[in-house]
Amino acid sequence: MRPAPPQRLIIHRRVSRYAKRPPRLRRRPRGAIALILLSVNLFLFTTMGCTTALVGGGVAAAHAYTQVTRDLPDPDSIGSQPVPQVTQLYDRTGQHLLYEFYEERRINVPLRDVTPIMQQATLAIEDAKFYEHRGFDPLSILRAAWLNYRHQDTVSGASTITQQLVKRMLLSDEQTYIRKLREIVLASRVEMLYPKDTILEMYLNQVYYGNQAYGVEAAALSYFGKSARDLDLAEASLLAGLVQAPSLYDPVRNPNAAFDRQQQVLEQMVKHGWATAEDAAAAAERTRSMTYRMQESNIRYPHFSFFAKDKLLEKFGPDQVRLGLKVITTLDVDMQERAEEIVRRRIDEIRWQKVNNGSLVAIDHRTGEVLALVGSYDFYDEAIDGRVNVATAPRQPGSSFKPFTYATAFATRRFFPGSQVVDEPISMRDFGSPGGFYRPLNYDLRWHGTITLRGALANSYNIPAVLLQDAVGTQNVITTARKLGISTELPAVPSLTLGAGTVKLLEMTGAYGVFANQGQRLDTTPFLSVTDQEGRTLYQLQPDPDREIWPETAFLITDVLSDRNARRPAFGNVLDLAANRTAAVKTGTTNDYKDSWTIGYTPSLVVGVWVGNTDNSPMLQVAGSLGAGYIWKDFIDQTFAGQPDEKFPV
Repeated sequence: MRPAPPQRLIIHRRVSRYAKRPPRLRRRPRGAIALILLSVNLFLFTTMGCTTALVGGGVAAAHAYTQVTRDLPDPDSIGSQPVPQVTQLYDRTGQHLLYEFYEERRINVPLRDVTPIMQQATLAIEDAKFYEHRGFDPLSILRAAWLNYRHQDTVSGASTITQQLVKRMLLSDEQTYIRKLREIVLASRVEMLYPKDTILEMYLNQVYYGNQAYGVEAAALSYFGKSARDLDLAEASLLAGLVQAPSLYDPVRNPNAAFDRQQQVLEQMVKHGWATAEDAAAAAERTRSMTYRMQESNIRYPHFSFFAKDKLLEKFGPDQVRLGLKVITTLDVDMQERAEEIVRRRIDEIRWQKVNNGSLVAIDHRTGEVLALVGSYDFYDEAIDGRVNVATAPRQPGSSFKPFTYATAFATRRFFPGSQVVDEPISMRDFGSPGGFYRPLNYDLRWHGTITLRGALANSYNIPAVLLQDAVGTQNVITTARKLGISTELPAVPSLTLGAGTVKLLEMTGAYGVFANQGQRLDTTPFLSVTDQEGRTLYQLQPDPDREIWPETAFLITDVLSDRNARRPAFGNVLDLAANRTAAVKTGTTNDYKDSWTIGYTPSLVVGVWVGNTDNSPMLQVAGSLGAGYIWKDFIDQTFAGQPDEKFPV
């Protein structure tokens, strides 16, 4: 590969090009003359005081200094200004990055975490005398000003690393000589306040490397998929060359320009003794065959990740989040993968029944941790509106709502699982129903005579549930649902207990978790811990349950829903788990088979499943036990395979 000519030859060509311009264009800009006359005086004035300024220029320099420094930003703020950074979401182990989002993709790192070769490459091409000057280089400024003056254009900037940092963080991008003088003064003051290493660290964390990567760590991860501490000579020299013009030298879209620029960096590194000629040649050769990991954001498990992002913004606010957070979520990757596989497999098996979507939520009800969340069959499938997170979307629950009615009744101490009720045709005054009367039917279109409440709930008979709601009061049932975490609209109608309202799968699963947790409710959360970019802990999960229903009430619901023999008449052994594992479970099916539900729990895990179509079109007779039920059963069986059976506490 032919080495690019050194910078001085490029400048020489520019001089020749501009020298051919017509005389009428060769006007001498007054600002350039002023900069030439004042640069050295300002240097002496800002570093040694007015009395040592050059003879004949001291008064002018003092006056210029006063004008330039009027209303200058506080240089001390350069080290304390908050800057946008990346917020990253990890799984519960902290090993798997799920998602990152940002206003500016930036990850601040200390200088010790930037490999020395990257530091040297940056200094070589941007400011080789960085550790020698006091913020700016007077000779370089005079040389640049003279060239700009001669050619009536900006052919050289001569900005040091400190000046570039000041310009980025404290000043605007306007191209004026006054702004340049203000930059020089501020750079000098910054050098008085901060050590050189600190300035270099701030610079490396601030500069833009293209492709939304701000700072060296984000750039290293974006282009090479590795940390800045692990960059080699080829990678470091390529990155260092991008800063001058990230879009022009973009190695993805304009690799030849990037390689030529890298050659300039390597030549400067050899010149200053930071690389040998042999190593530089090898690095340049290797760069030609490198591939770049240019992906704006690899998102895993998008429904969970977006759910966690929304909760993060809700909890901490956008201003805090934009400054960058490290979030350890509650997600169990193995459990999530298992859930996704089972949902897809089961939906594929029953597509002939006009169903194309499913959702699953798994929660540790003892802590409130969301361990798995499958929002749809396929997030990227537009044909099924896969981006809709059904786990947080309102759907009708069918008979899965009935436990709230029975819990309300058991809490009165007037009704018990052994209490009897007559299951027979009824007609209730309801002006919202056709003819002004509500006449519910059982799922099997049969009447079962006198039965216990245990049998009525276990087999999900409708008539007893409607009678029980009427006996305890519809508003009391709504109050119970609210205590258990249901926030959606619940109509005060006789059919409420049969699922007339709408609920969210996530909230329903959490509500069943209260039964599993002996009446104690914990808010569901996707977070284990949240820390800021300085490592300060902003949040640490510390479960703090609230008593919402009596433990006796929760026990009675659990005892009925886990009674396999009691549900045999309606469900047979469809919902029985492998190895006779103990679990409480309830299904739900809506009219016209638009929604299929199964929610159930063991002593350590509660799982809710929904099956249906996002557009609310009816399925072909997919009942709760046959659609969602198989997904729930498979997930529980696989999750606890090989583990001993747990019993519910009495």
